[in-house]
Amino acid sequence: MAEVQKSRQDLTVKGESIERVYGNYQAWRYVVNRRYQRKLVWTLDEKRRFIDSIISGYPVPIVLLAERKVATGSSQFEIIDGMQRLNAVFGFIENEYDVNGRFFDLNTMAETKALLDAGKLQQRELLLAREACVQVASYTVPLSIYEFTGDGEVDEVFRRINSGGRKLSRQELRIAGSTGHFAQAVRNIAAKVRGDVSASDELPLNEMKKISITNRELPYGIDVDEVFWIKQGVLTKEQVRESRDEEIIADILAFMLLEPKPPSRSEVLDDFFGFSDGEAQQQRHEQIELATQKVTTEVAAADFQRVLDQLKITLNRSGRTLGQLLLGEQPPRAPRYFQVVFLALHKLMVVENQEVVDQDQLIKLLDGSGAKIQVPEGGRWGAEDRTNLVNGAAGMYSAAFGPAKTYDPARVRWITQLENILTQSHTEQAAYDFKQGFLRLDGKHTFDEDSWNKILKTLAAIANIRKGLRGYVLLGVADTEADAKRVTEIYRADARPFEGFFLTGVEHEAKALGRTLDDLFMELTTRIKNSPLSEPLRDYVARNVKLVRYYDKAVFVFEAQAQQEPSSYDGAFFVRHGNKLVEIPSTQYGELFKRFLAGN
Repeated sequence: MAEVQKSRQDLTVKGESIERVYGNYQAWRYVVNRRYQRKLVWTLDEKRRFIDSIISGYPVPIVLLAERKVATGSSQFEIIDGMQRLNAVFGFIENEYDVNGRFFDLNTMAETKALLDAGKLQQRELLLAREACVQVASYTVPLSIYEFTGDGEVDEVFRRINSGGRKLSRQELRIAGSTGHFAQAVRNIAAKVRGDVSASDELPLNEMKKISITNRELPYGIDVDEVFWIKQGVLTKEQVRESRDEEIIADILAFMLLEPKPPSRSEVLDDFFGFSDGEAQQQRHEQIELATQKVTTEVAAADFQRVLDQLKITLNRSGRTLGQLLLGEQPPRAPRYFQVVFLALHKLMVVENQEVVDQDQLIKLLDGSGAKIQVPEGGRWGAEDRTNLVNGAAGMYSAAFGPAKTYDPARVRWITQLENILTQSHTEQAAYDFKQGFLRLDGKHTFDEDSWNKILKTLAAIANIRKGLRGYVLLGVADTEADAKRVTEIYRADARPFEGFFLTGVEHEAKALGRTLDDLFMELTTRIKNSPLSEPLRDYVARNVKLVRYYDKAVFVFEAQAQQEPSSYDGAFFVRHGNKLVEIPSTQYGELFKRFLAGN
């Protein structure tokens, strides 16, 4: 029996009304740590059933929170267990969905009435009976609140409370709280592929719905049918909910990193995440950690993204999903076929440094090739068989490849990364800005000097948000449909929509100016170098400007990085409040510089 130790946690168990809990939510006091927490994945039916239980007065499971003090002296609560339930409650209260065709009456609680009166919430019809709304508002939520001494204890509690039943999938338990290099790479890649990436591991619960995987019945988040794994016929919605996408990525990444190649089976993945005991298991964990650290998580993620982007380009050109292309019109879900094809492309592109020279030829070679890839049934997949299948597929597709040309970092394909930036802007607006282009939308094809100066001011403002922050201004992306329609009207250039943004590209502007994209790239770089941006930000922006491809659209990416001291434009300092650019008055310079000096 384990030795009994004095508890290091102060435990408080209490009940609080939903009205009081909602008040804390409106004060942004609930925090989600994505290092171990699940995605918001409850379906609309699951949310409705939970609310129906509350209306009926049935008991609900306890919500477990970790309390921590913040600089202001108040408390924040990290959600260890109960995120899906809290989100269901707050979504119903804010009229995001109905129960049995009825919506919560916003006049029931003082907080929601104030938001209704201010126009921040909209009342939807038909109304739930007042007595039922009062039942919801006064319902007592059981809370268990701990004061923890460190993140390690939070991680361990999360794993323990979820390991006794079906609450989490095996992969969710593996990665929960795992801080190793391999786990971090898997976590980062998985979020980028799904599209639910965030700028930080920690997010207020209020922001989670913006990057949650939802369906068309819920008016927010990422449409589940557009998630790569589901759209391409690789996984089902339920499998994504269970984090099977992370298992696939872990399997692929381990194959990319290790020699000799590892087999694919559940207990091996346990070892890679440090989720098993034993000397041999620990050696395997140390092996994958060393391999990831040697390459770096950044390079591993970049190699994965490079291959995925090529696959997206090919599938987009083919007009078919991966499942359809490999296996026919009515394919089964195909996770192992995806692994073989992906790793074959990785072998050709990354290991052998080749690139696609004939897209149509690659589509022909992929078409029906699933019949020649004999993936095994069942859980185990031996290392030798897996390697032979990958090598065989690489041989099948190699005729469409040729030696890679000199790598040009200014002309990279950035499909997944650009989509991630657009998604991240939902949760950290101040660090991102978007412009449809450089020319005025008056049909005269003149360079918009005012807009250009504002871009440079915005880059300075982004660099002043906080130390360590990196942000972007994208040119060739309209954030309103009206601007996108105006571009189409003037230049006959159709925009490509993505998550509420419209990628217009900048090719039509270069053509209107009688210049090539390379000419425009050089001119803009020169403009930055000659601008009144302060050093060293001016040099940083000039060195990191990129011209990237998003399918058939060219987009300029301007990157800002916080420097050791605040950055200025023409001697003035700027900050961003949301998406608004604000000049800092001289009386507040001291506070700005103090914020930067604090970290030195």
